[in-house]
Amino acid sequence: MVSKENSLHLWLKLKISMKKTTIVGLFAVAGFLFFSVGGASQTACPFGVSMHIDGGAEYNQMPENLRMLRAAGIRWVRTDFVWSSIEGPQGVWHFDAFDRVVAETEKEGLQLLGLLLYNVSWANPAYEHPEAWLTYVEKVVTRYKGKVRYWEIWNEPNLHPRFWDRRNDAAGYAQLLKATYRKIKEIDPDVTVVHAGTAGIPTEYIEQSFAAGSGRFFDKFAVHPYRPRLDTWEATEQFREDIDNLRALMTKYGIEQKDIWFTEIGISTMTGVEFRDKEAFHEAKKETGRDWKVALVCDDDFPVDASFSGQIRTLFPSGFRLDSLQLLDLRRVHPEAYDAVFFPPTDNFPLHVSQTVTPYLTRYLRGGGKVYYCTKDGTVYYYGDAAEKEKNQAAFIAQTLLLSLRFGIERYFCYEFESSEENIFDREDNFGLTHRGLRPKPAYYAYAAAGKLFPEGSVIDTSVAWKQKECCVVSWQQPDGLRVWAVWSPEGVRQVNVKIGKGLKQALNQSGEMIPSVTEATETLEIKPAVTYLTGAATLDIQ
Repeated sequence: MVSKENSLHLWLKLKISMKKTTIVGLFAVAGFLFFSVGGASQTACPFGVSMHIDGGAEYNQMPENLRMLRAAGIRWVRTDFVWSSIEGPQGVWHFDAFDRVVAETEKEGLQLLGLLLYNVSWANPAYEHPEAWLTYVEKVVTRYKGKVRYWEIWNEPNLHPRFWDRRNDAAGYAQLLKATYRKIKEIDPDVTVVHAGTAGIPTEYIEQSFAAGSGRFFDKFAVHPYRPRLDTWEATEQFREDIDNLRALMTKYGIEQKDIWFTEIGISTMTGVEFRDKEAFHEAKKETGRDWKVALVCDDDFPVDASFSGQIRTLFPSGFRLDSLQLLDLRRVHPEAYDAVFFPPTDNFPLHVSQTVTPYLTRYLRGGGKVYYCTKDGTVYYYGDAAEKEKNQAAFIAQTLLLSLRFGIERYFCYEFESSEENIFDREDNFGLTHRGLRPKPAYYAYAAAGKLFPEGSVIDTSVAWKQKECCVVSWQQPDGLRVWAVWSPEGVRQVNVKIGKGLKQALNQSGEMIPSVTEATETLEIKPAVTYLTGAATLDIQ
């Protein structure tokens, strides 16, 4: 028998594991009511993801990965229609893969946001070859007329030289956008054109784009407001301020009525992101209350000089046990065998051996093992706890999603759905809501819980203050009138006095699991960085 406490979580797991299942329809599982495709307009759903389903592993995983989106309440997919993948050599067109992408997403009831982007060898850069670029645009938009109704023009053009050849060339992008907008509207006036998502919210670049006249040539404005996390009030308030500043800029140029989309936002679960100085390292050791068992990796691929062991000894002023390991010894080392494994002094992690080491190191870290290396200036670099990173990612996704809804962002596309995980030390490879092979991370369940609790047609209550007594609070009404409250603390766990109004149906954790101890009589709530949901209560008074 399935308990109500875990019904949403278990329902998702069951749906993911079933090879043949009907996702579309109305489900009632242990007291939970799930979505149907009919009724409210699909385009009203704010939840999306960025994917790379135009090729590679994600292409081959269709439709299983798309059905996982449906199960989580995600209705939007942003994916590339890269020029060089569609045309090449010049005049030769390749649409088979993209035809399948459009057909599979349509079959699953998902809305596509297509990206028109990048250069080709005979038209490089694209903005200096408008005739060739517009031929590509016309071919793609015409072919998918009536099927793809949303097109984003380029990606992060403020990043030079990665995505745009000229530095600070917002005016050049504006010219490309104008020509593209006119061509698309000529083909289909009902298509929605989205300004390229900028990396971050670079107000100087954005103003240059508006000043060059871009404001009349897009229907939605996109940004990619990446940030490390929202674990302080300063960071949380900065998130709001960044959105306010963007709105002020749009008002200045008379385009405040146009909606803002976050077409990429997310946080990586890459483990190697924390720097620790010696003092911090001493504190970490002190917390264990004992001497550490330490291993030094000494290998012919990067030999250890005589100073290495001396450097390690400065980190351990009292006794410790020291072993030596070869790289391939990591295949047999249990994560609990050592308190720390050290790589030798170097300015960079030895990536030239990563293909050999990474699979073993990945397994070691995911088992809770700790890996450090020392730079030549004595800084200690720590590859942290993967489980902790995944917990932080889940909280970040839930927090930014809910605040985005509260602050009036129309669409939220999480970057990205599946991690490639080709390299655990590469930030880009570890953004996904799922691991490689579609194994869900906690963030997947957090996104799904929000999707279930904010069905199409829900309305945010902006009269509820979003900041209350050191807690973030977001409230909304579902289409049937059911009131939902989301509450969390950016800065750690705190006990909060509350008065829960009449009508409480359920208290749920961030993953959608029921918290049976919370009732209308509850006077104190433990509020965490992970979101807590209350459904049905008419009011919530945080005292």
